[in-house]
Amino acid sequence: MLADLDDINTFLPTDKLEATDGNDAITRFQVDVDRIIKGNLSSVFTAATLAGWADPATTPVFIRSVAGRLIAAFWYSLRYSEQMPDWDRTYPQRLYNEALAMIEQVRSGTVIIVPGLIPGTQFDNSYFLPNNDTTPPFFTVDLVI
Repeated sequence: MLADLDDINTFLPTDKLEATDGNDAITRFQVDVDRIIKGNLSSVFTAATLAGWADPATTPVFIRSVAGRLIAAFWYSLRYSEQMPDWDRTYPQRLYNEALAMIEQVRSGTVIIVPGLIPGTQFDNSYFLPNNDTTPPFFTVDLVI
């Protein structure tokens, strides 16, 4: 499971639908989305890295966002396609397209996921160059009077 309920509910309209604990469809979508994401990223990350994404706490925030979008799209589509066969499919399709575009950004290297970085931790100066520790400092502010 790559996303928690908050990751999913972020993309569901609060007045229409909510992902909840114990929902069998959400559980099945979480398994399927795990397979989709890890399958698409298997050429980018090692099997050990992908296996390390065992739950939302160990999954990079960007990947959690992708998973949340996909699960929300699948859930929204399932719920409303049952009730109204001719309903407007643009919202779940847009979520799906956004999620796949995000996966492609990781695959192409436009978005870099740092393996082993625990979600919610801060980046330090070593992740950015130039920084305050480079000699001379790259950025300075002149005294203006």
